[in-house]
Amino acid sequence: MKLFTKTAAAAALVLVGGAAHAVPSFSFLIDGDTFSQPFSFSNDSTAGEMLTGFGMSLVAGYCFDTDDPATSSGCNTSVGVDFTPVGTAAADTGLLGIPDILSGDTTFSIAFSDFSVGESFAFDIDVDGAPPNSVTVLGSDLIGSTAFADFSDGQRVVGTFQAVAGNSDAAFFTATGIIDTPTVPLPAGLPLILGAVGAFGFLRMRKSKKA
Repeated sequence: MKLFTKTAAAAALVLVGGAAHAVPSFSFLIDGDTFSQPFSFSNDSTAGEMLTGFGMSLVAGYCFDTDDPATSSGCNTSVGVDFTPVGTAAADTGLLGIPDILSGDTTFSIAFSDFSVGESFAFDIDVDGAPPNSVTVLGSDLIGSTAFADFSDGQRVVGTFQAVAGNSDAAFFTATGIIDTPTVPLPAGLPLILGAVGAFGFLRMRKSKKA
């Protein structure tokens, strides 16, 4: 059964961008066969930070095996399992859409609108290896994969999956750093459009006042 465990990002105070922030924390452990066991992670922060985003990237030689068309990754793709939230996880955390993951993809990211402290999110998805590796992939096979979690205070926890002592088929997320959450740049030309819209609105307001 896949369980989850605390990351190395324990609650504390650090300086990010010159200001003091509580260190956000989340738990994530992969234990067992990725085909039959769900992935699960939780928001363990102690200062009330909402978890707003999550993403992971598989170590070389492995890929997601979904029921969607395959990419050219070279991974085994048999009968896969699409990304599927388990139970009420999507509603409880405010999952903002299902990611479009093709067979052979190695990364994905998701966003949340209501992922509070103490809540967990679980999902199913299959992982396969590149030939001649078996299509049975255990958590321990994904040691070296990376992941991140974004929080409402503007911080991103980044880290890698490492071995679990005494558990030969598992890997758990260990935080390696905390950075500012990357901002998504506006599409080219959008600032000009927004500026024109603002100027047009200002001119209309001035005209209405004169009238």
